[in-house]
Amino acid sequence: MDLSFTTENSRYAFGSFDRVTVDGTAFRLHMETEVGVVMTQDDDTGFSRQFSHQDLARLGSLGRIRVERNYFNPDAARKRQLAHGVSLSALSGRPLRRFVRKDAYCQAAIDMHREKLMKFTDASIDACMDMLVGRAAQLASKHIPSGAMNVLPSENMGEAPSARTLRRWLAERNDLNLIGHLDKMDRRGWRGTRLDPEVAAIMHEEIQGYLSRDKPTMQQIYENVVLAIHERNAHYTEENDHLSVPSRETVRRAIRALDPFRVEVARNGEAAARKRFRPVLNGLNVTRPLERVEIDEWTVDVSTLLESTNIYGMLSDDEKRQLGLYIKGDEKDPRYKEKARRRDRWTLTAAICCATRCIVGMVLSRSANSEAAVQLLQMITTNKGAWADAVGALTPWDMHGTPELIVFDGGSAFKSMRFRMAAEDLGVMWQMAMNGVPENRGTIERAFGSFRSDFAPRLSGHTFSSIMEKGDADPEKRAALTLDNFTFALLRWVIDIYHNTPHHGLGGEAPVKAWRRLSKLHGVTPPPDAEMMRLCFGQEREYRLDKTGITILGVRYQSEATQELFRREAPETVSVRWHPQDIGAISVKGGKTWYEVPALDPSLQGVAAQTWLTAVRHVRDANPKSNRLDNTAVRDAITAIKARNEAAMAAAGLNLEDWSEKRCAKEEKKLLAGVEFVERKELRQAKDGLGMEIPTSSELTVAAEKPSTPVTSAKPAKRAAKGRGITPTSPKSNMTIEED
Repeated sequence: MDLSFTTENSRYAFGSFDRVTVDGTAFRLHMETEVGVVMTQDDDTGFSRQFSHQDLARLGSLGRIRVERNYFNPDAARKRQLAHGVSLSALSGRPLRRFVRKDAYCQAAIDMHREKLMKFTDASIDACMDMLVGRAAQLASKHIPSGAMNVLPSENMGEAPSARTLRRWLAERNDLNLIGHLDKMDRRGWRGTRLDPEVAAIMHEEIQGYLSRDKPTMQQIYENVVLAIHERNAHYTEENDHLSVPSRETVRRAIRALDPFRVEVARNGEAAARKRFRPVLNGLNVTRPLERVEIDEWTVDVSTLLESTNIYGMLSDDEKRQLGLYIKGDEKDPRYKEKARRRDRWTLTAAICCATRCIVGMVLSRSANSEAAVQLLQMITTNKGAWADAVGALTPWDMHGTPELIVFDGGSAFKSMRFRMAAEDLGVMWQMAMNGVPENRGTIERAFGSFRSDFAPRLSGHTFSSIMEKGDADPEKRAALTLDNFTFALLRWVIDIYHNTPHHGLGGEAPVKAWRRLSKLHGVTPPPDAEMMRLCFGQEREYRLDKTGITILGVRYQSEATQELFRREAPETVSVRWHPQDIGAISVKGGKTWYEVPALDPSLQGVAAQTWLTAVRHVRDANPKSNRLDNTAVRDAITAIKARNEAAMAAAGLNLEDWSEKRCAKEEKKLLAGVEFVERKELRQAKDGLGMEIPTSSELTVAAEKPSTPVTSAKPAKRAAKGRGITPTSPKSNMTIEED
């Protein structure tokens, strides 16, 4: 016995009149060989295709072959015409009862003829009619429901057919088999309208008024039809010319006959029609983290005070004004009272991973813009642990990597050249979804729905999503959150609540657990390196190149590549890419190549531009008249700022930063104009080997201008020097020196 379950020995046979459909394409047998068959397409092209027996066996086992026996046979075509494409097994209702009645009487007559109880003559059929009715009822008992039924005579088994009718049924069965029992009774009757054509035209015109945003009722439409017909009859005096008014039910049936989708679009809008009639499928088929990332913008449903106390404590007033924040102490402004209690709503640009439902990026801005979109793309590729630590989150926010596909709508921020170029440089595919169809970005839209329903109601100043939901509430009067508190609440809710809440779209699994599981199974594409981050997300400007290198915001950059470029080509300006989050190095374009150029101060590696400017401002505020700043003092200030305000500055990174060309020029002109950064000179060994030499006056200028260090007069300093064996090199100097 062959117990093989393979299909290697299977061989299908096809007739010359068969129609064979393979994967939706209809064929007709042309010829058969030992290897396989050659089939011709059933269309006007006449193309042929060869199938081996192994291919046919495989396709047949997968259910991808459909054979219609004798499809091209004339008799079979006649049967199909009678059947009208209806399968006998699919019959139901009255057509099924009529079919069963005919078949039962024919089968009973054939059985009685076989038993020699009846002949196929009118006299014999009439004589045996009682027995025939009983046998037919018994055969049809399994197919005809018992009990009282409102059946027609053509369906009533107790209604015996005439002898002539029975012989006709038998002839049709003998000629066409069971298909001969099908009839066209369901097509009988008058299908047109008995209304006067003019009445029908008036009613049709008035019914179109039902397709309106005013949403008139059917009763109002019927009244309009009545008024229109009466108005028409008023122009005719003859009684025979008057039109009759259709009934209320006639008008209702005509309204119900309208296309439901068209009615929904006209009365409730396209979005409501899509929501009601759009088919629901299985959704997106994504399996890997960051396989598909959807981004969108949401005007936050919370009014906040436009002031900041902690996060922006290290920013200047000008920097706060650029963000639209309230500036304390600006009482001279005529609109001071208005600004002091000003409230507004922010725009949140967010990104979500469709496979894990994790929020992988958020940016707050006063309005939607391309810089916010670019900063969001950068945040997707960045480990966001600093944000989680800044607000004391209990759950890590380390979801990051390079996404495979980004989907966004046609907003101006996402259509900008800068955003799309950054995505292309990262090797990220992007897809612009159709505007006005939020279903194409259902994952991020659903996430924003959770923001509205779960996050916003927790905060004072909740603006609600509609006027009816708002009621008598006044969100602006109830607004009490500053931007600092709002940012804190937003981060904690996303990291600790949203990411740890079981998600219906994940089968009850929390997003953070889904990320851990899928990232362990599939992994993610690593983020770009530092140079690629500068090229993709940095600011590109034209800067002067000279023998001192390139200076940006007071930081000097120098390398062998830039000096070789200066010697060989001597360009006045070069294209430079620098990243506001790391001013430790820049990228300089020489010809068609980008070169990485480090800062001369290696301690600036990883330092943000905002931290650098804040440190410079603090050092210069201590020495407002000095045009030379001590690099050591600036570095100490950077360390102090990081230590004291690290958490606040990290949370501030959620907000959009403005590093436009205008701002950079303003900072360099106002803060760094005429400033020279020098290194502090250390005390050196005296020439005679005894004691330490005191630096010259020019070397001591910087140290003397540092107010935070205790100072003494020249005479005590000289006495102290003698006491320690230190020889002064400039006896005429009267300046104060720094105590060691």
